[in-house]
Amino acid sequence: MGTLDEIFIDNGGSVSFTEFHKISESMMSGYAKFQQRGVPGDMIALAMLGATINLFDLFEMSDELPDLLRSIASRIEDSSEPN
Repeated sequence: MGTLDEIFIDNGGSVSFTEFHKISESMMSGYAKFQQRGVPGDMIALAMLGATINLFDLFEMSDELPDLLRSIASRIEDSSEPN
């Protein structure tokens, strides 16, 4: 399958992210409820980042997280790349 970075930049469709749609939708719905209750956006973002860090810890992949986050940020900053 490759490293996380290889999977992330693979636009060939070897990973179908649509399979994760229900989970992503559920998580975003949960975070949206916090916003509706007036929780500040920066607190929600920190909670989301904390959840990401916990997920990487769970799968013993913490070492890959910094490079992956920089890769994602670079891709978002490059408006020619699909997000």
